[in-house]
Amino acid sequence: MFRIPFLNNAFTGKNDWWRYLVTIILTWGASSLIASFIIGFILIILLLPNMGALDLVDLNLIIFEPLFIILVALITFALAFLILYLCLKFIHQKKFISIINIKSKLRWKRIGIGALAWLGIILFFDVIFFLIDPDSFQISFDPQLFWIFALLSLITFPIQATFEEVFFRGYLIQGLALKIKKPLNILLLSSFIFAFLHWWNVDPLALSISITVSAFIIGLMLGIITLADDGIELAIGMHVINNLYVTIFHSSPQTGLGELPSLITSPLDPYRSPLIILLASIAFIFILFRNRKEKIRQLFK
Repeated sequence: MFRIPFLNNAFTGKNDWWRYLVTIILTWGASSLIASFIIGFILIILLLPNMGALDLVDLNLIIFEPLFIILVALITFALAFLILYLCLKFIHQKKFISIINIKSKLRWKRIGIGALAWLGIILFFDVIFFLIDPDSFQISFDPQLFWIFALLSLITFPIQATFEEVFFRGYLIQGLALKIKKPLNILLLSSFIFAFLHWWNVDPLALSISITVSAFIIGLMLGIITLADDGIELAIGMHVINNLYVTIFHSSPQTGLGELPSLITSPLDPYRSPLIILLASIAFIFILFRNRKEKIRQLFK
């Protein structure tokens, strides 16, 4: 048993290795497969009237359109969320709340605190960099696309970010706790897996490495606050507001979603970005746990 109550939730329900294997395969594999059929059906319905006039170039333009990619993400992550819930209920026979916190209900206030704290930090850094290099900030507001893009993002990214926190900081961390006894090792391994799945095969290589390193830092920070707070709500708030901010308000074309019709765009510096993420993460942890430092220290014992 652990000194960290959240990790002790791992021992509830049924935890045979094959249950984790089946759950992971169904959550990620089945959701992607079902989503591909749904997306294919939608494409057929939309394009059927003009099928004769379309060529491969036109189809590629549609598939790689940022709004279409966000729609695919919405369908995929909504399905993954549902499948994970069903797997926990019927395969693991766990209560869903057990991978969220040690309470009996969701702590909405903690989500709000995490979101506001991170929003304040990233706004601070944006103001600093605007004062240093205002020419790198380009207003890209397009009223014809922005509002539908913003609405779709407001639906998609809370679902996507919440699912990732439930899976990585809830289900995965607790699953690793069944075999790994040191909290720090659990945090490092879960953060490595999280970062690996955020690798983008983009050019140049430095950008891919930068995105992966940044994801590792964020994953580690989110894992720390999850274990220190005995729940994933702070992490959910941070992750949701971060993803909404970097899509709707201030985006970079190199981050994987392409040219988004956000309010502001600026290029991503692959060398500066991980450092900024590290500083922001340290500030985030300090703000949230400045009066609960012992909760952070116990993770490194």
